[in-house]
Order: sequence, then C-alpha cells, then structure tokens
Amino acid sequence: MSISAFLIALAVCFAVMGISIYFITKQLKQNRARDERIKAGELRLQEERAKRIESIQVIMQAVEADEKLTWSEAAIRVKNLLDQLSVDLSEHEHVQAIYAMEEGTQHIPTHEQWNELPLKARRKYRDEMEVLEVKHIDQLRQAKAYLLAYKFD
Repeated sequence: MSISAFLIALAVCFAVMGISIYFITKQLKQNRARDERIKAGELRLQEERAKRIESIQVIMQAVEADEKLTWSEAAIRVKNLLDQLSVDLSEHEHVQAIYAMEEGTQHIPTHEQWNELPLKARRKYRDEMEVLEVKHIDQLRQAKAYLLAYKFD
C-alpha cells in the first residue's frame, strides 16, 4: 500500500470520525432539550396539581364562611377538582357526601343555562339543593374537615 493510499484512508477515517462526532453532539443536544421539556412539563403538572389542591382547600374553608358559596356548589367544584387530580374518594366514608351532593345536582343546569331559567325553575332547583344540603350537612362537615387535613401525595 502506497503512502498516498494510506493518507487517503486516514483522511476518510478522520472525516467519518468528524461526521460521527457532529451527529453524536447534535443528538446529545436534542436529548438535553427533550429532558428540559420533560422537566418543564412535569413542573407545570406539579404546579397545576398544587393549584387544584389549594382550590379544594380554599373552597372547603370558604363553604360555611361565605354566604354566597353553598354546599351544593362547593360539592360540585370539589368533586370536579378531585376528578382532575385523579383522586377517587367516593368510597371513603368521610367524603361520600361530596359525591352524593354532586350526583344529586347533576340534573340542575349551570352557568349560562342557569341564567336563562325562569325564576320559578330556579327556586325549584334551589329548594332541591337545600333539601340535599340539610340531608347531608353532618357528613358534609366531616368531609370538609377530612379534605382540609387530607394529604394529596
């Protein structure tokens, strides 16, 4: 093998190594960027989870302190937040009342539909909600205490 053939083979090897180093470096950068996106996504999920947990606690603290917040509305909101957290406490004796209240009010229109209802219909639905609240008030208070102390880990 001549010296020129050896030098050409050596140059080809260096070129292959250079190209390999370039692609490895590029792949490492892409991996780091993907890892950063994953960590940012996980952090965002943790923040959203913390916000939902805080919302549950705020609702539970406000339910009897704020006259505008009824147990019916609190139960609906808390049940939806628990669903978003993927926490099913429906079988837990202290929290079943929240689920019972939400289930008992599913047929009642909300938001814009509520505003479009005639006053007579609104009164009828409010009466239904009050009956449910009176029926479950002791269990709802237990649920409140339980959820305020519950560790959502």
